[in-house]
Amino acid sequence: MLGTDKIIKAIKLMFLNVILFTPSFTLAQTTDGIITQKDAVYGSEGIDVLFTHATDLSVIAHTSGAGISFRYGKYLTAKTSRSLTADFLYFKHSKEEKTTNPVYLEGLPYVYGKVNSFMTLRVSVEHRKEITPKLRSGAVQVGRLVRCGASLGLIKPIYLVIGYPEIPYERLETERYDPLFHFYDDIFGRAPWVNGVDEISISPGFHMSYGLFFEYGNIRGVTKSFEVGCSGDVFLSPVDIISTDLVDPNRFFLSLYVKIGLGSNWTQSE
Repeated sequence: MLGTDKIIKAIKLMFLNVILFTPSFTLAQTTDGIITQKDAVYGSEGIDVLFTHATDLSVIAHTSGAGISFRYGKYLTAKTSRSLTADFLYFKHSKEEKTTNPVYLEGLPYVYGKVNSFMTLRVSVEHRKEITPKLRSGAVQVGRLVRCGASLGLIKPIYLVIGYPEIPYERLETERYDPLFHFYDDIFGRAPWVNGVDEISISPGFHMSYGLFFEYGNIRGVTKSFEVGCSGDVFLSPVDIISTDLVDPNRFFLSLYVKIGLGSNWTQSE
């Protein structure tokens, strides 16, 4: 019986040692060479620390123009984040078609009937959620996102170089374009874009976007991303890009977009 009691005590002592020392042993192995999921992705050993912040700068191409975007965000969990984004976009009308003066070919191309350039500044709150993680080197992380916020439409009048009196012109004048008074044979070409900047008017509005993002890259903490989606803007007052004598003004802008970005993730201590 004495021998049996000693065996039981030895077994209890062994289990106690396992319980007490296993966590520190596991941590030591993680820092000393255990291959983790991120090690398999990036090809280098290290401690896997959850990122707390993210930022990126992107260029945008959409069905009505182009733009740039900036994002700054914080991770809520390992798979979700909330960000503040700012976009600056240029919009074209679907009926825009450039033309030139048939006699004075040195004149800059212009769009007949286009009376305003239209841009918008968006400020949004964005929510992202990972769908599939990056599991190996060369793989892609896939996620979905939704963003919504305020839009500020910027409407800048178009200026053209007008020839007087008739072809052949004797003098050229830079004037704000008015299709009721300026015709094909009057227009020498487009004036520099800065004309009319001091006459910009605004139209506030709201926008919402939904998309899928694909994040890739082989450097820990550096992100390359590709995003596709759709977005819609609505403004309080109609925007006339093309003269209202030719088409109706529009307050709704729906577009598909592609976004390519470069950014970083990092951990910020509290």
